[in-house]
Amino acid sequence: MNNIKSPHNIPALSLRAARSALFLGFLALAPSASANEANLTRFGPEVYEFVQGKPTTYSATFRAIDGPAKLVLQDNGVANAWIKVNGRSVVEPKDFSANGEVVLPLKLNRENTIEVKVPGSPIGKLGVRVTQVTQANLGLMRQGYFGLNTTDMERQRAFYDTLGFIGEIYPAGPETSTTFAQSLGFPVDYLIHVSLHSLEDPPTAPFVDTVQFRGDSYRKEPPYANLNHIGMAYATYSTTDLDGDHAYFQSEGVEFVSAPAKAPNGERFVFLKDQDGTFLKLIQTTVGDGPTPGPDLVRLVNTNINVTDLQRSREFYRLLGFTISEPISQAGSGEFSAAHGFDGPIEFKGEDISLGAGTDGATLQLRQWNNPYDDSPSYPPPVNHLGIDRINFYVKDLTASIKTMNELGYEQLGPIGGSSEFGIVFFYDPDGIKVQLAGPRTN
Repeated sequence: MNNIKSPHNIPALSLRAARSALFLGFLALAPSASANEANLTRFGPEVYEFVQGKPTTYSATFRAIDGPAKLVLQDNGVANAWIKVNGRSVVEPKDFSANGEVVLPLKLNRENTIEVKVPGSPIGKLGVRVTQVTQANLGLMRQGYFGLNTTDMERQRAFYDTLGFIGEIYPAGPETSTTFAQSLGFPVDYLIHVSLHSLEDPPTAPFVDTVQFRGDSYRKEPPYANLNHIGMAYATYSTTDLDGDHAYFQSEGVEFVSAPAKAPNGERFVFLKDQDGTFLKLIQTTVGDGPTPGPDLVRLVNTNINVTDLQRSREFYRLLGFTISEPISQAGSGEFSAAHGFDGPIEFKGEDISLGAGTDGATLQLRQWNNPYDDSPSYPPPVNHLGIDRINFYVKDLTASIKTMNELGYEQLGPIGGSSEFGIVFFYDPDGIKVQLAGPRTN
């Protein structure tokens, strides 16, 4: 594959103009969006353990919309507890069965309080979740890119060359921008180098927005060390020659977690790392015409998102428009777990979700790890640590999308970045993962 590179001494299309150009191309291909219904988790899930002799009260606040909702209790050996929502008692002793699920109606406001008081006996566990069915049309059209931060852009360019990506697409930087900085969570301007990479030019599938934060803007936090960390741990690409690419990349000095392995569902895969330690996954797709002397990567298949609660995250992304899903839960040991970097058995449940027909075909890979479990939270803002940190989606009308998200109770990370015509804004998913919406702005 021929790699196309723009000489560093030739001015290139600005990053803003590049993303606007890509967006306009996507807009022409975008399907019409419709309202999506989702059963959002507004509070929880929380699990309260009873400790004999120690009555305890817990309290919290949460946002929602005015309207009906449900209180869902997972009753494990509980004979009684006291729960108030917005100062009103919502359970009685008769509501507890000491074993099973209890669902009770609620009425929520925009701002809500919940108070859970558990007795000092008997010993048991009480799971608490508040859900609310909501409909919205956010005008989401397709995934634009995922963001990946590096320590050294030159080394990262060489790494992409090895994988067969088509050079730099619309390179930009150094760049300073107060509005972009604030939208990313920076109090002041940042200084960066940026390069956009894809397997195609122009990209028809999501690309990689690679950033090198420089000077005081750089945060010395490594990529997630393990594949089960909450957050965006890796991205998956397909190849027509998994074994050949494994051998070729090894000869070029690329680090692998293990040799190619086979998952319980029959998928053949391997994990590799870039020079900063960020994970990428390769999977075998349709076999090509035969071995080639170089890389055989085809396209981005999915972007991984590890979550703490699959139900909560699934419904959040359903609200955004990810209505197509395929359950993917697996467990295994031996080469399967070793290929994920673990010595013992592993187990996770998950769903691969997509926007459906007429989009780029890439999916989000939601995974809830049961074993081994790591409850370390995703990195907080700003978005300047190493590794994969953010995911971008193009919307038809950014102003309308922001208004809808705010009305649904979601607060944006910062102000709108970009220009008066085209902007970006960040929201958090249920695990604090940064979701970027980008599109034209209207009055």
